[in-house]
Amino acid sequence: LAALLALAGYIVANQYVANRLRRELTAVGEAATLSGAKLPEISIGPGNTLSASAVDWLPVGAPAPWYAGLERPGFLVDGDELWLAVPRARNGSVCLLRLTDPDGPWLQQLADRTGYEVGVDVGTSRHDGANFTVDSKPRDPGISVGARKQRSGAEAIRRRPREAPPAGGSIWRGEWVHAFYLETALNAVAEKIESGTNVAVVTGVTSPQVIYRQLFTQGVDEISGVFRIAVLLLVGIVLAVYALALAVAFVLVGSIARSVNQLTRATRAIARGDFSVRVNSRSPDQIGDLARSFDGMAASIERLLLDTARKERLEGEIAIARTIQQKLLPAPEARLEGVSVLAHFAPMAEIGGDYYDYLRMPDGRLAFAVGDVSGHGLPTGLLVAMAKAGLSTLVEAGHEGGELFARLNELIHRSTDPRHYMTLTLLAYDPRTREGVLTNAGQLAPYRVSGSKVEALSLPSFPLGLFPARTFPSRPETFAAGDLVVFFSDGLVEAVDANDEAFGFERFESVLRANASEGAPALREALLAAVAAHSGGRPPDDDRTILILTLDGPAGAETP
Repeated sequence: LAALLALAGYIVANQYVANRLRRELTAVGEAATLSGAKLPEISIGPGNTLSASAVDWLPVGAPAPWYAGLERPGFLVDGDELWLAVPRARNGSVCLLRLTDPDGPWLQQLADRTGYEVGVDVGTSRHDGANFTVDSKPRDPGISVGARKQRSGAEAIRRRPREAPPAGGSIWRGEWVHAFYLETALNAVAEKIESGTNVAVVTGVTSPQVIYRQLFTQGVDEISGVFRIAVLLLVGIVLAVYALALAVAFVLVGSIARSVNQLTRATRAIARGDFSVRVNSRSPDQIGDLARSFDGMAASIERLLLDTARKERLEGEIAIARTIQQKLLPAPEARLEGVSVLAHFAPMAEIGGDYYDYLRMPDGRLAFAVGDVSGHGLPTGLLVAMAKAGLSTLVEAGHEGGELFARLNELIHRSTDPRHYMTLTLLAYDPRTREGVLTNAGQLAPYRVSGSKVEALSLPSFPLGLFPARTFPSRPETFAAGDLVVFFSDGLVEAVDANDEAFGFERFESVLRANASEGAPALREALLAAVAAHSGGRPPDDDRTILILTLDGPAGAETP
């Protein structure tokens, strides 16, 4: 920025000095014609030809096409000599000032009027499309014109202002600003361009101080102080803003570097497995936002790892609980006194809510139970375990029927909330008489299959655990040899297909009728196959439990 401003300032100063040189040189020429000084003159006749001439290099009768463009003082060249042609509007004559005359006063007047060290020269301009060059030959002001035309290594003619202060050594007072004014000579067309005499070169050398005074000094010298103060104030403001920008940039770079370093260290810590590291950046910029996002990510990963560890631990505990639950259930196949037992238990989750059991009562009868606890998962498994323990204890204590269910209801209601309840059906069966007592608490009615006859042993009631005190119905049932008693949970009849149509009781009963004569194993497989075909491989929405009793004679018993 500083280099750009310096270059722009130098270009502006060069243009200002060049324009001042041309303006003051015009004023010098016009003043010379009005001063009465004896100047060489030429007159232009009809057809722009010379009718009179006081110089031999412009003979009478020679064409002067350049006169048509002479609206103000212009330059003429004669070899290495530079002349200023000043038109006289009154009589059509042109006065000539020889600017390259070392004894002439014109350059000194120009230097005094501008305040610059000035010089004049004749040069050659060449333009090749991409470059513009001007070549000039320096000359020595102390030799004659003829001698100057013969020598090429001399100094150019230069003049300093007579009242100019001595040049100072500082940048402000030093005369190091070089400017030049170029103008094509009026008679350049008549001259040979290749001879190098078609461009007038006026140069000026001055100091920044002189240019400043000329720019800002008016009729009162003190006015320049006002401009100087304004410029200094503007420079001060710019420098202050620049310094502030540098400070802000330094702070930002430092903040960014610190944040990036903290992020790097935190990233390496996380790569080592330390997810507790935090950057804790308070920076309000985007790097700070990134650091805070990094902290959030690290916290999320840490929580995820903790949750994963807890999940793995919980899954291990659930697997153990599943194993325990499986061990709490009796064997799926058993041959008891007068009864063959065949069961199927398929929990939907790791720990199921369905329950089946068979056990001997104190009076020698057999108790068969199927239940379903609301919900799934570990709480349900705990409630199933509690219900099994309670049921076993109450049966061994000699409780049965509605009184048994009432006590079990009180235990479940006291141990859980109404959101968790249990449906249960129990058949107390005497294999010697083939008579039994059925008690139900909201569980689906079991089916009795006698030959091709399928009968639902319906006994409606509320589930266990919903109310603190309830009575549960019991009803005696009489069975015949070869009868099948089918207990099941709602996961079978509520299995749905792709259109959400349930398997239903009608299909269930149809399978029972079609396969009852095949025996309990075939009936169990037919029921499971029919439900699977209906759901079309869709994962089960609930636990599925089947308990099939095959009733036969009293002989050949195996104690459970």
